Amino acid sequence: MADYPNRQRALLEAIGEQAYLAVSHEGSDAATIRYLTGFTGEGAFLLTKDEAVLLTDSRYTEQAKREIDGVSIVEDRKWRSKATADAITARGLERVVFPSTRVSFHWVEEMRKHGGFTLIPEQDPVSLLRRTKSVEELACLKRAAAIGDEAFKTLLPELRIGMSEAQAALRLEVLIRETDAEGLAFPVNASAGANTALNHYNPSLDPKLLEEGDLLLFDFGVCYGGYRSDMTRTVSVGAALPQATEIYDVVLRANVAAIDAVRAGKVASEIDAVARNLIAEAGYGDYFGHGLGHGIGLEVHEAPGLSPQISDALEAGMVVTIEPGVYLPAFGGVRIEDDVVVGPNGCDVITSFPKDTLIEVG
Repeated sequence: MADYPNRQRALLEAIGEQAYLAVSHEGSDAATIRYLTGFTGEGAFLLTKDEAVLLTDSRYTEQAKREIDGVSIVEDRKWRSKATADAITARGLERVVFPSTRVSFHWVEEMRKHGGFTLIPEQDPVSLLRRTKSVEELACLKRAAAIGDEAFKTLLPELRIGMSEAQAALRLEVLIRETDAEGLAFPVNASAGANTALNHYNPSLDPKLLEEGDLLLFDFGVCYGGYRSDMTRTVSVGAALPQATEIYDVVLRANVAAIDAVRAGKVASEIDAVARNLIAEAGYGDYFGHGLGHGIGLEVHEAPGLSPQISDALEAGMVVTIEPGVYLPAFGGVRIEDDVVVGPNGCDVITSFPKDTLIEVG
């Protein structure tokens, strides 16, 4: 079980202030509140050195009693602003830190109407604490990755020419939901043919039918215990075209080389450069536009990032994706994505579905 009191103490030490306030309305900051308390519903969480308080409404009161311990629960339908402001005032708090990237300007205006205290914006202090994972967190991440591996293994023999992208995505979702997973980490991206060049494709908008020679890309993840995997594999429908095989080999070499470069102390931009330079040397530098990867945990995209602009060094216990790609307009693209746990002398790859060759399906 997560050590929520220790996480709360670490947060107050990190911000060096009287109190911290997180608000989760329609998922706006669900990850922070779950990380600090274990609560998965909506509410406002007020943390001081003497007390931890969750304000929520009748929809979530019983759920909160089941999910959290050591936190006072206050039921008030006005928790989004007035009840929370009243709780701050009642405790004589003059300064309260809030994560500026997680709330709306409207919320700040509403809170300031009540007065009596000063809201101190900090970008997202809890996200910094969440960068390195505990043993319990790593166990959830590894289980999420394993479920994804098995679901994808089961899916591939079922794929057929004439099936739509949407049908393929739905089948993979069903396979994931039939396990002990909490659900999907994010909507499944199943794209075929020229659509594989679209990085964030929605297979339900105008589903293409799978055809002989299509590249077929799956970008998907599993949520287990709140923690999320993120894996991409690209296959060929029927016999692979020569150009598809060529760019697949380039992306595979970039993926493997970048994984080999991951270790604690390595600067994020340097790891990105390993893959980016290899792709450029192969003549496809103009067709790899996104960053090499990102952190994963309670959210699909969290710190740290891996891109040319990020100069932060990796630390042991961080979990990041390695996902180089080459995307050719009107033809298609290849991306190969793995999740890795950063260690002092290398990394542990926790997504294990084979990638050594361009698999042919259908």
